[in-house]
Amino acid sequence: MNTQPAHPKIDPIFERYTTPGSPGAVVGVMKDGAIVYRQGYGLANLENQVPMTPSTVFNIGSISKQFTAFAIALLEADGKLCLDDDMRQYLPEMHNFGATITIRHLIHHTSGMRDTFPELLALAEWRNGDITLMQDAFWLLCNQCELNFPPGEEFSYSNANYILLARICEQVSGQPFATFCQQRIFEPLGMSNTLVLDSVDKIVPQRAGRYYEDGQGGWIHAILSDAVIGPTNVHTNLADLAKWDENFYTGQVGGPAVMQRMLQPGLLNNGSSTEYAFGLEAGPSHQHRGWQVIQHGGEHGGHCSFMLRLPECHLSVVVLINVFLWDVRSYALKVADVILDEMGLSPQADTPAGPPETISPVELSAAQLSNKAGIYFNTRRAALRQVTCENGKLLYQGMPLAPLSERRFYFTDVPDVRIEFTAEQDAPASGLSLTTGGRVYDYQRMEVIPLNPAELPQYAGRYYSPELDTTWVLAMQEDHLVINCRKPVEGKLSPVSRDFFHADWQPAMSYPHRFLIVFERDPDGTITALRLTGDTVRRVKFERR
Repeated sequence: MNTQPAHPKIDPIFERYTTPGSPGAVVGVMKDGAIVYRQGYGLANLENQVPMTPSTVFNIGSISKQFTAFAIALLEADGKLCLDDDMRQYLPEMHNFGATITIRHLIHHTSGMRDTFPELLALAEWRNGDITLMQDAFWLLCNQCELNFPPGEEFSYSNANYILLARICEQVSGQPFATFCQQRIFEPLGMSNTLVLDSVDKIVPQRAGRYYEDGQGGWIHAILSDAVIGPTNVHTNLADLAKWDENFYTGQVGGPAVMQRMLQPGLLNNGSSTEYAFGLEAGPSHQHRGWQVIQHGGEHGGHCSFMLRLPECHLSVVVLINVFLWDVRSYALKVADVILDEMGLSPQADTPAGPPETISPVELSAAQLSNKAGIYFNTRRAALRQVTCENGKLLYQGMPLAPLSERRFYFTDVPDVRIEFTAEQDAPASGLSLTTGGRVYDYQRMEVIPLNPAELPQYAGRYYSPELDTTWVLAMQEDHLVINCRKPVEGKLSPVSRDFFHADWQPAMSYPHRFLIVFERDPDGTITALRLTGDTVRRVKFERR
């Protein structure tokens, strides 16, 4: 597959990857079943100065999830499983949580399972470069005795769900997951450059190197030594992704009914939609310029990817990059805009579109702002949020807010995200509600009980998590507490209130996180345990020894 002549509007989008010695990118545009533009930029390998081409192979990270979900949909069509089956029917090693987790819960990320990567693995002291096999991740999941929330109550994206789906596929099919995908998906579609990487030492022809920025204008290797399959580790290239994309229109493999099943979002117990289908983001909120968008991104060890489809236009865009980025989606949308403009495609006449909301900030007094400052706590998610008032502005976790009224605010950087404070007139706010992506998160103001430094030693001691098989030693260091682990990392505890601490540290997998640690006491006031909450794990218990 040869690189095409330059495109005057698409190529400038990827200008940063044309700098000599830079990692690179691949972009592909599919229209009506054909690749109408493909281009490679920069280098696939920095050491050997190998140029990036549209044939270069990438680890597509979480885009892999749609293949895992498709494998489950194929088994359902075969009559070999039902989406409402209890996962423990196939994985009896898993803990009985007292509530049924179904295959459907796993597909739509509504199971409540804590996430293995990066948080559980990091907390269990995996380092960058440590080999992580499927059995390592599965052991961690089998060891979990509590859920983040009851099944079906919430949507919470977790790689753990798709690890379990891959295991279920193996149990039902009697084949290794990689073999099943090769025989039932990749080979029938002619995806000759695609594989599920289930071994850390397997050679992948034409695979791009992986890089991070070093902060000094250079590049460093993104170390990756894992063979965890289900949520990630599908390796492929642009041409093969185009074949997979077209299958959503033709149903060549699986048939039309299965492909339609792939696009059905999940439902929560209250009947609301998750807008997450079978490894795909799909639903009313996923639109661009009035067109429906079906999409998913991925990031794994310095390979970043995004794939979006506008089915009403029979148009898709793929972007693959071999350096870590937070927002690959923006590249894909910019490319889509170029093609939509060139083809004169505008929203369908019957596309419902209400008038855009007018954002009109109002002026509030210093008192009206300051009475909203404080610490807010969500007991269900064990999450703390801080609102401060600085230089006449309200900040939520350091992000500036602008007032729409005395109680309603929006994020100046993300106007669609809103906050509404609960308060009587002129009284301090008693709580807040944050609305984002159609979901509402409620927080109550927490009474902050100042902690005297002389009280800190009472928290020192040994704490053990049976779910992680990990021991922490909390010790005093000068005037603060630190976490000492088997694999040393910087772990300082900062008190928020009595028994509430922030742990600002970088776990062994080099993913900086802010964890919330809450200490538990018995009726006599003796500290008996601590519970840790992060982005994707809630209330992990460490018992005091």
